[in-house]
Amino acid sequence: MGVMRMAARGLHHVTLVSSDVDRSCRFYGAALGLRLVKRTVSHEDPGTYHLCFGDEMGRPGTLLTLFPWPRVARGQPGACEAWRTSLRIPIGTSSWWSRRLDRLGIAHRRATLPFGESALVFQDPDGAQLSLSEGSGSTRRPDWRHPEIEGGAAILGLHDLVLKVRQADPIGELFREVLGFRETAREGLSIRLAAHEEPGGTITLDETGQVPMGRLGAGSVHHAAFRASDAADEDRMAAELMARYAIRTTVPKDRTYFRSVNFRSTCGLLMEIATDGPGFCVDEPVEALGTRLTLPPFLEPRRPELQSLLPPIPLLATQT
Repeated sequence: MGVMRMAARGLHHVTLVSSDVDRSCRFYGAALGLRLVKRTVSHEDPGTYHLCFGDEMGRPGTLLTLFPWPRVARGQPGACEAWRTSLRIPIGTSSWWSRRLDRLGIAHRRATLPFGESALVFQDPDGAQLSLSEGSGSTRRPDWRHPEIEGGAAILGLHDLVLKVRQADPIGELFREVLGFRETAREGLSIRLAAHEEPGGTITLDETGQVPMGRLGAGSVHHAAFRASDAADEDRMAAELMARYAIRTTVPKDRTYFRSVNFRSTCGLLMEIATDGPGFCVDEPVEALGTRLTLPPFLEPRRPELQSLLPPIPLLATQT
């Protein structure tokens, strides 16, 4: 199966903190119908899972990932944080999704978001702010079918990430000059930035003024990752960060499925630049993605130890 080509800009993935791995897997995998495409571990803290949910192949722009930290306290929202992750659903499916959330007992409300977007707004079990939005412009159709998700209603990927910042223009410039976004609209204190019309192509900056800083915990966005086409592109973006803003990235790290660098933005937000490849099929065939614990080569000798430390997680539904 070929990989659909999308512009190598925009969001690569968004990583949330959760407090219960089983509960989070059932919420994102069973309730929302996302595919668990990779069950691996954090390179920096290998006693912690890094779970990756997305479309059939885990394409950049469709990925929502989790760091489950057992019994971690709930996070406190504040300035310089991502406050809401919006997931894209096909046009005309919001009523179907509202009925499904009702059946599952997931409290939600219909809301009109900035820039006139209609959405279903709700929280995950740890209080992470989420929404389902009918994105316009995308030509994609769902390619991942969960047994309980009606054909044509499956989540397509990320839609928008709302960042609360004390001043929007400085970080907005960074998004435009380095990360490949363009400003498309302003409404009150909100700025809409877009890289493309496919999943993961949109960012919203909400200017808050002097709101206190938040506290990382369950329900928080740990970091947002942005796309680079390849290592050379990533190196160029890192050089631009240094030349324009004196922001130094970490050294590049091979994370098996992509190469990445991390940095703190001009407002303090933890961000990552991740390459589009090589992708999640380098160590599992597409039909078996996410069915076993995969480890980077340097951790393979510790597999027995890590398997004894990591809690079991459910084997989620397979493709139909």
